[in-house]
Amino acid sequence: MSDNYKIGFGGIFPYIELENYVIRIMTNLDLEMDEEMDIHIVSGKICAFSRQNIPQKDLADLIRSGKIYSKLNNSNLVSLLEKNQNKILHFIENHAEYLRGPPYPDYESIKD
Repeated sequence: MSDNYKIGFGGIFPYIELENYVIRIMTNLDLEMDEEMDIHIVSGKICAFSRQNIPQKDLADLIRSGKIYSKLNNSNLVSLLEKNQNKILHFIENHAEYLRGPPYPDYESIKD
Protein backbone atom coordinates (compact mmCIF):
# COMPACT_ATOMS: atom_id res chain seq x y z
CA MET A 1 0.00 0.00 0.00
CA SER A 2 1.24 3.45 -0.87
CA ASP A 3 0.72 5.83 2.04
CA ASN A 4 1.19 8.88 -0.19
CA TYR A 5 -2.12 8.32 -2.04
CA LYS A 6 -5.16 10.11 -0.65
CA ILE A 7 -8.61 10.98 -1.97
CA GLY A 8 -9.73 14.52 -1.23
CA PHE A 9 -12.96 16.34 -1.96
CA GLY A 10 -13.25 20.00 -2.82
CA GLY A 11 -15.97 21.78 -4.71
CA ILE A 12 -17.84 19.34 -6.90
CA PHE A 13 -15.18 16.79 -7.76
CA PRO A 14 -13.05 14.44 -5.70
CA TYR A 15 -9.34 14.49 -6.41
CA ILE A 16 -6.24 12.43 -5.74
CA GLU A 17 -3.33 13.72 -3.69
CA LEU A 18 0.02 12.09 -4.50
CA GLU A 19 2.71 13.70 -2.36
CA ASN A 20 2.88 17.27 -3.70
CA TYR A 21 0.77 16.54 -6.81
CA VAL A 22 -2.98 16.79 -7.18
CA ILE A 23 -4.78 14.82 -9.88
CA ARG A 24 -8.15 16.31 -10.76
CA ILE A 25 -10.45 14.35 -13.02
CA MET A 26 -13.69 16.00 -13.99
CA THR A 27 -16.71 15.01 -16.05
CA ASN A 28 -19.43 17.09 -17.63
CA LEU A 29 -22.25 16.75 -15.12
CA ASP A 30 -24.76 18.42 -17.45
CA LEU A 31 -24.68 15.65 -20.00
CA GLU A 32 -26.11 12.31 -19.04
CA MET A 33 -24.03 9.41 -20.34
CA ASP A 34 -21.11 11.73 -21.15
CA GLU A 35 -18.02 9.62 -20.73
CA GLU A 36 -15.53 12.34 -21.62
CA MET A 37 -13.27 13.54 -18.85
CA ASP A 38 -10.76 16.28 -18.20
CA ILE A 39 -7.59 15.43 -16.28
CA HIS A 40 -5.20 17.92 -14.73
CA ILE A 41 -2.10 16.98 -12.73
CA VAL A 42 -0.79 19.98 -10.84
CA SER A 43 1.88 20.75 -8.29
CA GLY A 44 1.37 24.09 -6.63
CA LYS A 45 0.60 26.40 -9.53
CA ILE A 46 2.43 24.30 -12.12
CA CYS A 47 0.38 22.05 -14.41
CA ALA A 48 2.43 18.94 -15.18
CA PHE A 49 -0.20 17.36 -17.45
CA SER A 50 -3.58 18.32 -18.83
CA ARG A 51 -6.00 16.71 -21.28
CA GLN A 52 -9.54 17.79 -21.96
CA ASN A 53 -12.47 15.90 -23.42
CA ILE A 54 -10.80 12.51 -23.36
CA PRO A 55 -13.12 9.50 -23.27
CA GLN A 56 -12.99 7.62 -19.98
CA LYS A 57 -11.76 4.44 -21.68
CA ASP A 58 -8.99 6.33 -23.50
CA LEU A 59 -7.85 7.97 -20.26
CA ALA A 60 -7.71 4.59 -18.54
CA ASP A 61 -5.78 3.17 -21.53
CA LEU A 62 -3.33 6.10 -21.40
CA ILE A 63 -2.54 5.22 -17.78
CA ARG A 64 -2.69 1.43 -18.20
CA SER A 65 -0.39 1.38 -21.25
CA GLY A 66 2.11 3.80 -19.72
CA LYS A 67 1.83 6.18 -22.68
CA ILE A 68 1.26 9.06 -20.26
CA TYR A 69 4.85 8.77 -19.00
CA SER A 70 6.37 10.03 -22.24
CA LYS A 71 4.28 13.20 -21.87
CA LEU A 72 5.73 14.00 -18.43
CA ASN A 73 9.09 15.57 -17.71
CA ASN A 74 9.31 14.76 -14.01
CA SER A 75 10.70 11.38 -12.99
CA ASN A 76 9.25 11.66 -9.48
CA LEU A 77 5.75 12.10 -10.92
CA VAL A 78 6.27 9.16 -13.28
CA SER A 79 7.36 7.01 -10.33
CA LEU A 80 4.31 8.07 -8.28
CA LEU A 81 1.95 7.29 -11.15
CA GLU A 82 3.58 3.89 -11.71
CA LYS A 83 3.39 2.96 -8.02
CA ASN A 84 -0.25 4.01 -7.75
CA GLN A 85 -1.45 2.94 -11.19
CA ASN A 86 -4.11 0.50 -10.00
CA LYS A 87 -5.60 3.02 -7.57
CA ILE A 88 -5.64 5.75 -10.21
CA LEU A 89 -7.31 3.39 -12.67
CA HIS A 90 -9.89 2.50 -10.02
CA PHE A 91 -10.57 6.21 -9.50
CA ILE A 92 -11.03 6.77 -13.25
CA GLU A 93 -13.11 3.66 -13.91
CA ASN A 94 -15.35 4.22 -10.86
CA HIS A 95 -15.48 7.99 -11.07
CA ALA A 96 -19.30 8.15 -10.76
CA GLU A 97 -19.05 6.29 -7.45
CA TYR A 98 -16.38 8.70 -6.17
CA LEU A 99 -18.55 11.66 -7.22
CA ARG A 100 -21.12 10.65 -4.61
CA GLY A 101 -18.60 11.72 -1.98
CA PRO A 102 -17.43 10.04 1.19
CA PRO A 103 -17.35 7.31 2.17
CA TYR A 104 -15.26 6.36 -0.84
CA PRO A 105 -14.73 2.86 -2.16
CA ASP A 106 -12.03 1.00 -0.26
CA TYR A 107 -9.17 2.20 -2.47
CA GLU A 108 -6.60 1.46 0.24
CA SER A 109 -7.07 -2.28 -0.26
CA ILE A 110 -6.35 -2.07 -4.00
CA LYS A 111 -3.11 -3.87 -4.78
CA ASP A 112 -0.31 -1.81 -6.30
